[in-house]
Amino acid sequence: MHSNTLQKIGLSKAESRIYLALLELGSVPSGRIVEETGLRKSTVYEVLGRLREKGLVSHIIKKGMKHFDAARPERILDYLAEKRRELSNQEEEAQKLVSDLEKINALRPHAEAHVLEGIEGFKTMRRHVLRNSKGEHLLIGAISKENEVMPAFFGWWNKERQKKKIKIKILHKQSARGKQMATPKFMGDHFETRFLPDSVESPAVINIYGDCVVNVLWKNDQPLCFMLINKEIADSYRHYFDYLWKLTAQS
Repeated sequence: MHSNTLQKIGLSKAESRIYLALLELGSVPSGRIVEETGLRKSTVYEVLGRLREKGLVSHIIKKGMKHFDAARPERILDYLAEKRRELSNQEEEAQKLVSDLEKINALRPHAEAHVLEGIEGFKTMRRHVLRNSKGEHLLIGAISKENEVMPAFFGWWNKERQKKKIKIKILHKQSARGKQMATPKFMGDHFETRFLPDSVESPAVINIYGDCVVNVLWKNDQPLCFMLINKEIADSYRHYFDYLWKLTAQS
């Protein structure tokens, strides 16, 4: 059990075995560690080096021979704190890198197409909305079923949408009347909806946000998303949405 916990916080299986063995053995030469763990001598030396770097093992010389000893268990908390600091620094560097790369990427004509399959693909698209919506998410032909298919994820997503003040405007199909996602009470802040006439029918739900247009086809409870990233196309779909929105003002 202790070995599994040590592995979860970042130690390898061999590092965990040797550290726990040293806690029981006390200060011993490497040969005693080999006997206790059953690991090869070369592996033991390599792992002891890594544990020293982590501050979890030290050594002293006794009668001309190295004896290794485990650091006090509280050192594990120091090790975790150092890992958190390193991770925080790496995250800052990654954010700067992404920002710099986005600037380079913006200099060239941009058009991408992606296919996202299944529930996980749909979730990827919805997370993409939170990062790239530029404050507005438009839908045409919505059937309002994702809160039924993935209720926990949709609940989280809708809270994040409201927290980020992303306005969602939905042109629902008539079949969506009475569903929770078609009601302001359920959807919360920054939400408007209207209903398309029965004569307007399409198998796809069109999502428009940022520079993206995503057509979603639902087959039973399995979505298939076709994502197109291009500013000019997204803007043209926005004009199409605005036209339909005005037509449905009295619906």
